[in-house]
Amino acid sequence: MYLSALFIAYHIQKQYPETILSSWLSRDPILKYPVPYSGAFLPEDGIIYLYDDPGLLLPVRRLSKNLVLFTGRCAHLSESCKPNYCFLPENVTAQELLSFLQELYDRFQRWNQSLIDSRLANGSIQQLLDLTDCVIPNPMMVAGMDFTIIASKKLTYGKLKNSVLGSTEATQPIVNALKQDIYYEESFGRTGYFYYPGNQIATPKLCVNIPRSGRTVFRLMISEGEVPLDDTFGFLLEYLARMISHALSTNAVQSHDSTYALHQIFLTLLTTPSADYVEISQQLVSAGWLSSHDYQCVLINVSILDAKNLTLRSICSYVEEIIPASCAVEHQGNAVIFINLSLCPLDQNKIHQKLAGFIRDSLLTAGYSRKMLGHFNFYRQYVQASTALQVGTRQNPSKWIHQFNEIAMYYIYEQSTKRLPAYMICHERLLELKYEDETNHTELYQTARCYLELHQSIARTSEALFIHRSTLLYRLEKIRNILKTDFSDPQELLYLLLSFYLIEMEDKH
Repeated sequence: MYLSALFIAYHIQKQYPETILSSWLSRDPILKYPVPYSGAFLPEDGIIYLYDDPGLLLPVRRLSKNLVLFTGRCAHLSESCKPNYCFLPENVTAQELLSFLQELYDRFQRWNQSLIDSRLANGSIQQLLDLTDCVIPNPMMVAGMDFTIIASKKLTYGKLKNSVLGSTEATQPIVNALKQDIYYEESFGRTGYFYYPGNQIATPKLCVNIPRSGRTVFRLMISEGEVPLDDTFGFLLEYLARMISHALSTNAVQSHDSTYALHQIFLTLLTTPSADYVEISQQLVSAGWLSSHDYQCVLINVSILDAKNLTLRSICSYVEEIIPASCAVEHQGNAVIFINLSLCPLDQNKIHQKLAGFIRDSLLTAGYSRKMLGHFNFYRQYVQASTALQVGTRQNPSKWIHQFNEIAMYYIYEQSTKRLPAYMICHERLLELKYEDETNHTELYQTARCYLELHQSIARTSEALFIHRSTLLYRLEKIRNILKTDFSDPQELLYLLLSFYLIEMEDKH
């Protein structure tokens, strides 16, 4: 295995602290086993030379592709613009240093062979990390860019939901901090190893991106620990990343906890129009979600930052963590959550408070369906939640959360006026009443609306309009004549009230 001058010098100085290093050391892994330099030949590129005879003359050319180690009496020599030089203490002999370096190479060769053997045996990514602990003892992690942790060692995040970073209240702030960090976003396109400086919440890391089809999909990271997060170990991290990339291309990596039956059931409901609801109901009963239970659906629309940083899986796992008896699935780029209100120990207000805090802090938006009983309305609840989000966002873009009940009438208006405008749908004679007001400056239209909304109460209507009873009776007589109604037909009353609303919505538009 080839090592770099910087890497070898790091281990020499660790073994012999008084060693003096040249101001520049190559980080390229091009160096083979060390040999003593006798002066009888010109140095070859990629060789470490041990130099212990002060009477020998070094070649004039810069040895940028070698590493020269001075031992014994040569330690007093000046580096004088020479790269890749180490000056060891006088008491260190060439033979002692040669033995140390051979053991260093042997150790890393054994590590390299163990990785190769692991891949030949189709070993796991976790095994690759465990084998690396002998050369890089720092905490280490392989994670998808959607924050799914594929493998890790020495992490202190605690128990994560579905192995997703951000799936617990303790780790969600880390995900929020990363997706808003410009350095983290820029790192998606990096090649080779690079240093991520961290922020107030996320810790610094040395990283290597692992691409698929030209796009970064996974990342290998080491955190602060025994070895430095700099160029010293970068080439080893790149080599390990290539091994992991090979493992990822041959091993199946679960995109979600597929053994969790509820996820499969709800994905089928959302994606298969011809799904057998009787069979699905039986599957739900087997999972403990009964037809006698009450349910609610919440649709969370991800932000631009979440879409860029692939945090959808993290959002799903976090919601399942904070809301018991919930199932969150990814669908069409959004998070769809079904909550079993009967099994959940939290009441609806508490559920909404927890979700509202998370949605607000994460800069998300959401639509809520109504509470419904049984198994046969799940897809309709999803449509309700989606409608609440779409219509509510058009009505009030500044709101984080939209309830279906709050937008139901506006939804009726939008649906009923898709093909014909409101003035062509509403009660025809109501328009005559409106024209009468505009022509003669009367107030018959508003009087009729107030009268019907107050359940045809003379006393309450006259009080609301601040007019005398006799004035109201006079107006009502004219209204009845124009509308040609006595306000006794329930269907006509409903039609009139709906017409008032449709005209009001059209006036607002």
